[in-house]
Amino acid sequence: MSGLPRIPLESGIADDLVKALARLHPLSILRGPRGYGKTSAVVTWLRQAEDLPEVVYTTLTTESNEREGFWAQLRDALARAGGQLDPAPSAADDDERVVTTWLAQRREPLLVIIDDYHEAGLRHGAASIDDTLVDLVRQNDQLYLAAAGRTLRALETVGSLSVDTLVIGPDELRLTGDMVYALATRTGVQLTHDRAEQIVVDLGGWPSAIRAGLQRAAASGGRDTAEVTFADNYIGAMVRDLRFENVRAFLLRTAIPEQFDIETARMIAPEGNTVRMLRNIRAAGLLAERRTVDGPSYSYPPAIRAALIRVMRESRPEVEHEVHLELMRLATSRHDPAEALVHAVHAGEWTAALDVIESDWGMLLTTAPRALVQAAQMFPAPMVAENVRLRVATRYLSEVAGPVGKPVWSGAESASFNAEIAMHRTELVDAGDDELLLLMQWGATCLLMGDLDTAMYAFSQARAWAMMTDGETESYLGAAGLALVHALQGEPDQALRWLDEPGVADWLERVQQDGTVDAMALLALSARALALVDAAHPEADAAVEVLAESRHRDELWALSVFIRALHVMRVGSSEEVVRQANVVRSALRYIRRGSLMEALLTATLVEVLIEGGMLMVAQEVTESMEHRGFTWNAIARLRLAQESYPEAIEAARTAIHSSAASGRYLLAAHGVIASAELRSGRFAQAREAFRAAITRARQTGQRRGLALMHRYAFTALAGGDESILSLWPDHLPTSEVAEEVDDDIPMVTLTVREAQVLHALEEHAGPVGIAHALGLSVNTVKTHMRAVYRKLDVSNRNQALAKVGRIMIHT
Repeated sequence: MSGLPRIPLESGIADDLVKALARLHPLSILRGPRGYGKTSAVVTWLRQAEDLPEVVYTTLTTESNEREGFWAQLRDALARAGGQLDPAPSAADDDERVVTTWLAQRREPLLVIIDDYHEAGLRHGAASIDDTLVDLVRQNDQLYLAAAGRTLRALETVGSLSVDTLVIGPDELRLTGDMVYALATRTGVQLTHDRAEQIVVDLGGWPSAIRAGLQRAAASGGRDTAEVTFADNYIGAMVRDLRFENVRAFLLRTAIPEQFDIETARMIAPEGNTVRMLRNIRAAGLLAERRTVDGPSYSYPPAIRAALIRVMRESRPEVEHEVHLELMRLATSRHDPAEALVHAVHAGEWTAALDVIESDWGMLLTTAPRALVQAAQMFPAPMVAENVRLRVATRYLSEVAGPVGKPVWSGAESASFNAEIAMHRTELVDAGDDELLLLMQWGATCLLMGDLDTAMYAFSQARAWAMMTDGETESYLGAAGLALVHALQGEPDQALRWLDEPGVADWLERVQQDGTVDAMALLALSARALALVDAAHPEADAAVEVLAESRHRDELWALSVFIRALHVMRVGSSEEVVRQANVVRSALRYIRRGSLMEALLTATLVEVLIEGGMLMVAQEVTESMEHRGFTWNAIARLRLAQESYPEAIEAARTAIHSSAASGRYLLAAHGVIASAELRSGRFAQAREAFRAAITRARQTGQRRGLALMHRYAFTALAGGDESILSLWPDHLPTSEVAEEVDDDIPMVTLTVREAQVLHALEEHAGPVGIAHALGLSVNTVKTHMRAVYRKLDVSNRNQALAKVGRIMIHT
C-alpha cells in the first residue's frame, strides 16, 4: 500500500495490537502521547493485513484546528483516494455537507483512517466533529473509521456507547520488559532482563523514547549506557509543541514533587482546569494514578519526571524555587515535617529548614530518617559544622537511614524522658548543642518506637563518642542504653554484661548510695531489673525493690510497671498477682495509644490475668487490643489456658513469624507450642518446639519464659537431661524434685509414652483415637493405658482425668 508514513524498521509493535486492528471494528481508537507508536501500529497493520476494504489514510494538520478546516482536509483525502465527490463546494460550510452525504450514501466497504486526530477542531468544533463521525459510523454499516490521536475525545467515549469500538490506549501501546529485551536483541544491544524491566519503569514504557535510547546504545557499540535520559528529546519537543501555556506550566510545575494530589496540583499550578488537565494527561499515558485512602495520588515515570525537570530548569529556572516554597507551605499546613523539610532545603530556605529540624527532630529520626539525611547533606558546609543536629544526621544517621514504611508503633518521642536525659549532663549545655545528648535521645526515641536495631546503633555511637572526648567521659550512658535494648530483646546475659562494665557498675553504686535517681539512672536500673527477672536470678527481688518510679507518668515509668508485673507473675502470691493486674490496667490510661509500651503493658495484662485465673477478663482484653507482633503471644497463652490447643499453636506461630515481634517473646511462644502439642498428644512436635525454646534460653540466658510452661510438661519434654533440667527457674537437682512437692500432693512417675497417652485421654475417649493421634498400634496404647491406670490407682478414663489435677507427674 503506497502513500503511508515511514516508520522505524524496529518499531516493537506487539502482535496482539495488529491482530486486534485486523478484526476491523466499526470504530477503532488509538490514543497515546507523542512517540507512543500509534502511527507505527496503524502502518504495520495496513502492511500486514489481507482482504481489507478500500482504504483512505490522512494525517491532519493545524488547518484542521477549525471545524471547516477539518472537513476540507477530509474531503481532499477522499478525493485523492478516488472518491467521486460532488464538484468543489461554493462555500466552506459545504465541505461538511459534501463529505457526510457521500459517506452516508457509500454502499461499498470503506476504511477511513485519520491520524493526528487530536488536531480536529482543536480551536473550535471538536464536539461537533466527533458527534458527526459517530453518527456516520452508526448509520452506515459499510463505513469503518480508525482515529489515532493524543487526547481523550468524545469520539472514543460517546462512540463506545453507540457502536462496537476497539480502544487501544497508552497501557496497550507501552512496551513491556520482554518487548524491550527482544527489541534490544534485534538491534544488537546487550541488555539483561532486569535492565529491560528497569528501562520500562523509568520511561513508563514509552516506545519512541526507548527506541531512541537503544539506537544510541547500538551506535556506541551495543553497550547499555544505563542512562535514563532517553526521554529528553521527546519531552523537550512535546513541551515546545504544546499550544496552551497553562498545560505547559502544569506539566513543568507538577513534575517537581515526586507525587501529588489534586489539592497540591491546584496550589502549585493554579492556571486552568486542574481536573480536566489531570484527566487528559493521565489519558495520554504520562501520569500514573494510585488510589489511596485520602484520594487519588499522581506521579510521572522517573525518567519522564527527570526530563520535565531538566526542561523546566533550562527554560524557567525561577519556577523550581516558587513551587518548592508552595510545597513547603502546604506540607506545613498538613503537619508533614518531612515534606516541609525537603522542600525548604530545595528552596534554599535554610532558617525554615532548621526550624523544622529543631521542632520535629524525634519524628524525623524515626519516620523519615532518609529525608532528614538528604536534607542535612544539602546544607552549606559551614552550617553543618555549627549545628549539632546536622552533624548527627550526616555523621551517624546516614549509616542506618533507609527507605522505611509506616512505623509499627506510634509515639515518636517522650518529651519528659528527653528532658530528663538533658538534665543528666554534668556540664551545663543548651539542648541541641551536645552531641552525646542527641545520640542518647535518638537511641531513646528509636527504643520507644520499637526500632531496637537502630536504638542499639545510636547508643553504641553515644558510648563511642563519650569514650573519645577529653575530660571526664560518660560512656556508661551509652552502655546503659545498650543494656536496656538487650533486656527488651529478651537477652539478659548480654544486658548484664553491659551493666557489669566498670564505669556502669561504679555509676550505679554511686547513684544508689546518693539516692539521686534521675532518668538515666532509672534507665540502667530498669535494664538490670528486667534482665534479672528474665534470667530468674536470685537477685531479681532486690533489683525490683530498688526500682524507683519516674517522676512522670511516661514511658520510663510504664517500663517499671511492666517489669514489676513480670516479676510478680513468677514469685507473687495470688493476692499480689490480682493487685498487680489492677496496677497495669491503671497504667494503660497514661500511655499513648498505639505505642510500643502500650502493647507491652496490654500483653502483660493478659498474662497477669491468666496467672490470676481471670480468663474471662483476659478474653475481654484480647478482644479489644490490636493484634500485631508479640501481642499474639498473649493470645496464644490465653488459648492454652482455655485448652484451645490448635488456636494456641496458630497464635504462637503468628507471633514467631510476625515482623513486629520482639525477640523476648520467642522463647515463650515456642513454649506455648510445646505445651499445646504435648497436651494434644503429639510428642514429636512438642519436642521440636521445646528444643527451639531451650536453644533460645541457652543463647540469651532467658529463664522466666520457661516457667510459663507447667513444670510437669517441662520435665516430661526434658527427658531426664540434667543440662536441660538445670535451665528451669529456681532449679533443683532431679534427685530433689520430690522434695519441692507439697506432702499432700502425691508424686507419680510415668514413662514418656505413658505421659503422652494420659494427655491424649483428654482429647480421645478410647485407645483407637489415641492410637491414631500418636501413631501407635491400638494394642500398644491399651498396654500403656493399663500401666497409667495402675500407677494412678484408678480404673477408668474419667477417674484418671479427675486425678491428674491432684498429683505431680514426673517422667
